[in-house]
Amino acid sequence: MRTLYVTGCNSEYFITTLAFLESFADRFPTADMRVCDFGMTEGQRGLLRDAGHLLERPPELVPGAHPYLCKAHLLGYLGDAAWDAVLWLDSDILPGTLDAAAVEGLADRLRGAGKLLAATGTIDGLSVSATFADLRRRNHRITPAELLFEQTGVNRSHPYLSAGLLLFVSRDLLAEWAPACRAVAPHPLWEQNVLNALVWRDPGTVEVLDPWIWQVYDAPLAEVRVPDPGDPHGLILRDRPVMTVHASSHQGHHVDARIALNFGGERLAGPMRTFANPALQQIHFKFLAGAVSRRRHALRAAGVLRPQNEGAV
Repeated sequence: MRTLYVTGCNSEYFITTLAFLESFADRFPTADMRVCDFGMTEGQRGLLRDAGHLLERPPELVPGAHPYLCKAHLLGYLGDAAWDAVLWLDSDILPGTLDAAAVEGLADRLRGAGKLLAATGTIDGLSVSATFADLRRRNHRITPAELLFEQTGVNRSHPYLSAGLLLFVSRDLLAEWAPACRAVAPHPLWEQNVLNALVWRDPGTVEVLDPWIWQVYDAPLAEVRVPDPGDPHGLILRDRPVMTVHASSHQGHHVDARIALNFGGERLAGPMRTFANPALQQIHFKFLAGAVSRRRHALRAAGVLRPQNEGAV
């Protein structure tokens, strides 16, 4: 079985993505992670292109296209690549116990059941309707998503799906995602809302994964433990192993910071999203340091790593 592993980033998420690539390579040593260009600088693109990671932007995406819309064009980024399964992971994720055997086992299960996709529900088990109500309470304008569900007649009582971790075993759903997004006005969680509308037309096409195992985010991040300091992937939540953790929350459990780190007279500076949980943050920065060490020459050539006396990028 040929599984493609894919993420995406723009220039603001490049440092975060460096840490992600290092953590992924540590956990999946024989797999390649590809990175969709959501709006990187030429230097950043060149570094990933030379390393064999870059998926070039499809021509239908204009410069400045929102990352949400870029993500919905995943099939365009993949082009003619041959695959049996595609695992999408957001680049502010860290893999825990997730491995290739778990991914391939899940893909086999999906195909055996005639399903197209596996995705996690929300960490608090909300339906589509409850998620929309929660977004409105937080003053997010989601009228385009509500209109989409009304016009298509899709039932909003189904679990709301996260697009942070997605396993596709068919091109059919991917082929619909981009045009469906283009038909809806931009709004918060644009591509995720559209994907929910597409999937829940036929509930039999999706397997809903437990986010407390497959993709821990928001408040439960504070409870994640790392019992063995020598095993950065041995993450535990309430005595159960965790497949991935995602630096995403609306309750203060992730940190969006501008970092400035010195590496032997050279400086890595810029935005980074990381975890508020100190143990997870330590692992995140450890992988970032590993990425700098392994890619130092390429980072310097790309203008990402600069002489310390030049200041921030």
